[in-house]
Amino acid sequence: MNQTIHVRLRPYLQDTLDKLKELYELVAWTAGVKDYADPILDKIDPDGTIFKKRMYRDSCIKCDQFFIKDLDILLDREKTSTIIVDNSILSFAFDLPNGVPINSFMGDEAEDKDLLYLYSFLEEAFYYPDIRKACEESFKLQYLLSTITGKSDVDGDPKEESKE
Repeated sequence: MNQTIHVRLRPYLQDTLDKLKELYELVAWTAGVKDYADPILDKIDPDGTIFKKRMYRDSCIKCDQFFIKDLDILLDREKTSTIIVDNSILSFAFDLPNGVPINSFMGDEAEDKDLLYLYSFLEEAFYYPDIRKACEESFKLQYLLSTITGKSDVDGDPKEESKE
């Protein structure tokens, strides 16, 4: 079945990706299926020069109705230099220290500057020996989790807890 998909690109998307690809290896990892995601990624990266790899729903772990991106499947990458940028914190629930939350974009936010803020953060984070420290200093997700759960030690592996 051939469907038309209408996509509104977030303000500053192309400029941000062009700058970030000079600092980072960019991987597009979506909870969307390949047939849906590829036409959108082709529009963003028609020459295949921005994203070094594309990963889809089949590379996520399904937990209830959520799809979680688990960095442990990336065997050739170190977590100290890997992050997941996503509009859903649940998407990086197994790797909270590596998560960078970003607001959702619905296509009608003309004044949206989230990608400028993201670039500024990632430009600074690039120089950290362990990027997770930059994430925690900026977003405090581990701290927030500890205040919610009442646990001061949040270094445990959430994958272990979810298996119970």
